Amino acid sequence: MDNPNFDVLSLLDEPGRAASVATVTGEGDPALATMWFTVGEERLWFHTADGGDHPSPFLRAAAGNREVAVMIATFDPPDDVRQVRVTGPARLEARDDGRVRRLYRRYVSAWTPKWEAQAISRDYQLWSMSPQRGMAVAYPDLKNSPTFCWSEPARLFDLQNWAH
Repeated sequence: MDNPNFDVLSLLDEPGRAASVATVTGEGDPALATMWFTVGEERLWFHTADGGDHPSPFLRAAAGNREVAVMIATFDPPDDVRQVRVTGPARLEARDDGRVRRLYRRYVSAWTPKWEAQAISRDYQLWSMSPQRGMAVAYPDLKNSPTFCWSEPARLFDLQNWAH
C-alpha cells in the first residue's frame, strides 16, 4: 500500500491521545507504559520520571540508544479503530522546558503551579525516539483493511505532503 487510508499525522497530533510504549528492562523483562507524547523534528518526544532508586527502563533504553516500540491507537468500534505502530532507536535529549510545556499542554487543560513544577523538575528527563519502521492501519466496521508500512526513517513524516 502506497499511502495509509487515514490521516496518520492528524492522529499523532490529536490532543489527549496517549501512546503505549514498550522496551525491556535490564533483566530482559518486558516493560510497557502509557505515556504522553508530542511529535516534532521527525521524532516522538516523551518526558519520564527518572525512577530514583528504580531507574526507568525507558530512560535506560534511551541512554543506550536502544530500540523502543510505540503504538498510538483509537478504539471506538465500529467506526473508529486505527493504529500507528512504530519502532526505532531512543535517545536522551537536552533539557528543553518549552518543549516539555508544549507536550504537557496537549493533555492538561488548566496549567497550574503543580504542572509547571513537574515540567521543570530535575527528577524527569526528556527523551525521544525516531520512528524508523512502522505501520498504520484502520479497521472500518471492524473489518481488515490494507496496511501501510514503511522502513525508511523519514517516510512517516513525508505523509504531511499527502492528502487522503
